[in-house]
Amino acid sequence: MNLTFKQKFNAYLGMSKRNIKIFLKDKTTIFFSLLAQLIILVLYLTFLKQNYVDGLLNNLGGLKEMVSEQDISNLVNGWLLSGLVGSSTITIALNALSVMVNDKERKVDYDYNSSPINGTLIILSYFTGAVITTFILSGLILTLGLIILSIIGNLYLTMMNVVSLYLLLLLAIMSSVLLMMIIISFFKKISSLSAFSGVISACIGFFIGAYIPIGQFDKGIQYVANIIPGSHVTCLFRNYLMSGSLNHIDGLINGLDGGAFKESVSNLFSLNLNFFGSSINILTMYLYISLIIIVSLIVNIVLYRYSFKRQ
Repeated sequence: MNLTFKQKFNAYLGMSKRNIKIFLKDKTTIFFSLLAQLIILVLYLTFLKQNYVDGLLNNLGGLKEMVSEQDISNLVNGWLLSGLVGSSTITIALNALSVMVNDKERKVDYDYNSSPINGTLIILSYFTGAVITTFILSGLILTLGLIILSIIGNLYLTMMNVVSLYLLLLLAIMSSVLLMMIIISFFKKISSLSAFSGVISACIGFFIGAYIPIGQFDKGIQYVANIIPGSHVTCLFRNYLMSGSLNHIDGLINGLDGGAFKESVSNLFSLNLNFFGSSINILTMYLYISLIIIVSLIVNIVLYRYSFKRQ
């Protein structure tokens, strides 16, 4: 049976809506999707924030009278939010795709394969559903974070910065979903995926520099961590969320330190990544994430055409 374009499009929309509804109805899965962000938040408020604030104030030496503790707190808060949002694009994407594994376990994919719907549309519906649900939850984290940090301080963001943050969020989510779809293809049981998801939620903050800036790791660990697209994503978020406060502080110092404080903060919080010995800039990070999207898309097309091949 050959479907018309309208029928195919309606089928694609229907499957995408189904995937979104299934995920959003599962409160347990949503909780575990946000587990990494909860871990980062607790560690930050309990151990990290004051240590970083005190360390940066001491780093100012005799110039600390020119910069308030609130200014330093604003800077560190930007680092926190970048870690929360960066990790969310990975963990939420992974859990949003659990619908695929659940369908395998319940043999729903058999029903799909016996229907006249093309396998490409089925995969596209999983991708679309995961991107939308991840954007909803990660976007909520970003929005609440921006509102709260604007109330308790100031991140010195322009409207263009805010727009860029949400565009970056969408790009990051697309790369995470496409990568996770490759990983998801090897899981057939939801219990196995849940165990894997728990490990990722606990560890991902270290690899993308959400707990400790990547620049404080050994060079070898930095090289490995910076292969992960999430490290580039988080670094880009840091540049948007910290640069305003950093430039404000640099303006208060008014060049009396020769730019030493700004340079030390950029190195400490890894505003530029050490990619196999080379410091890469914002444009290169965007290009790297875009390359990951293209390669992952090709791998997914090949992988899922084979997976959904009719017997």
